[in-house]
Amino acid sequence: MKQHKLMLKLKKASKAAGKKDHVAAIHICKQVLSKDIGNINALKLLATSFIALNRFSEAKNILKKVIPLVNEQDSYLLLHLLGCNYISQQDYHAALPVLEEVFNSSGDSKVLLDVALVYFKLGDYEAARDVYFKLIELEPDNHQAKFNLYPILLHFKDYKSAWTCFHSRLERQEIKDQIHWFAPQWNAESLVDKNILIYPEQGIGDNLAYTGCFAEAIEDAKQTLIVCDNRLKGLYQYNFPSAIVSSYEDVNREQAVKGDFDCQILAGSLPYFYRLDEEAFLNEPKLQISDELQQAKASRLSDKKLKIGISWFHGRVNDGNANSMYLEELLPLLKMENIEWINLQFGDWQSEVDALQRKYGTEITHFEDCAASGDFEHYGALISSLDLVISASNAALMFASRLGVRSWMFLPAAQKLLQREDFNEAISLRQERRFYRSNDEGWEGIIQQMCNEIELL
Repeated sequence: MKQHKLMLKLKKASKAAGKKDHVAAIHICKQVLSKDIGNINALKLLATSFIALNRFSEAKNILKKVIPLVNEQDSYLLLHLLGCNYISQQDYHAALPVLEEVFNSSGDSKVLLDVALVYFKLGDYEAARDVYFKLIELEPDNHQAKFNLYPILLHFKDYKSAWTCFHSRLERQEIKDQIHWFAPQWNAESLVDKNILIYPEQGIGDNLAYTGCFAEAIEDAKQTLIVCDNRLKGLYQYNFPSAIVSSYEDVNREQAVKGDFDCQILAGSLPYFYRLDEEAFLNEPKLQISDELQQAKASRLSDKKLKIGISWFHGRVNDGNANSMYLEELLPLLKMENIEWINLQFGDWQSEVDALQRKYGTEITHFEDCAASGDFEHYGALISSLDLVISASNAALMFASRLGVRSWMFLPAAQKLLQREDFNEAISLRQERRFYRSNDEGWEGIIQQMCNEIELL
């Protein structure tokens, strides 16, 4: 194959990779390599396409082959790629020396993000913290480094510094896209005789977590407007009766709100002002549900010994991510006697429930009028009626914890979830119990442990 034809092939492969058609890119690269076995550009593209398809062993073999053949600058890039490949394989011990070699040889500060991540994954939080400090010293405007650092600082109980780093999230585009500013940002000036608007961010579970700070802001200000997802409106009105509560839709329709408020704060920024030491978390009030509503939901449950809510995946769709399990994996629990299982799952859950019922005859109670997709005051009344909630790390778990309901959360390896763990601890979710699995096992051990402990309830 002549040189210009090889170049055209490579261009075609690169275009396919750009469109995320990595299978086609691999096929074309192999065609090029069959004619020119040492073509470095084809080897590099082949390796990156393997990584994109999670074919890490093949990528590693290619990278080891091509690194000795390239110039110094390209070798750093490929070694960095090899280190990231090890991270994707969760082989952190192999990744660390490769990434440190790249930084020590090239001085490329961007590599430090991955070095810190590896220390984080290995559970060496002090080393991870120090690497992030070094990176921020080199790049003071590296907002990703600051955001990654904040949970580590929470772990070391350096609350003020942690919340300062957490503030860097506002530079992330996905956060910026969620926020509408109706008034200047509040920066801790006195709220006496001032009206403040509390604006939500991130998911419903995160916003439920921040509610622990709402009462203090409401007390400090003359008037408070809380903006929220429409599903939370009734719950907030009951818990914060002196505040005005409006949904996104209401606020965005009523543009006059712009002139009614002196300042605005994002819900996630409230801990920066109100949670600066451990003592501040100790007496944080739980969310409340009216007795009448809670009793109405409780009356619809069976007379079985235990009523347990379950939510088994994170997000709208169960894609089998590390924080989720498939419903069938819960079968040993669902087969236990004298337990009514109540569905608390949000999103696309119906097919899994139906399939399990057809296959094993399992029964999972679902109340459409108090589901996760509807009014959270009714959803919360159902949760408040339960003896236990077993859940992935999601809004159901967060809500149960904020309501003071006994909660069990299943999690992947502990070192992967320092952020979630210490964030939850920082916002005083002490009602939950965490069940961790290791990197190299499934959920079977955790499920059996839960079965054993439920027997004792």
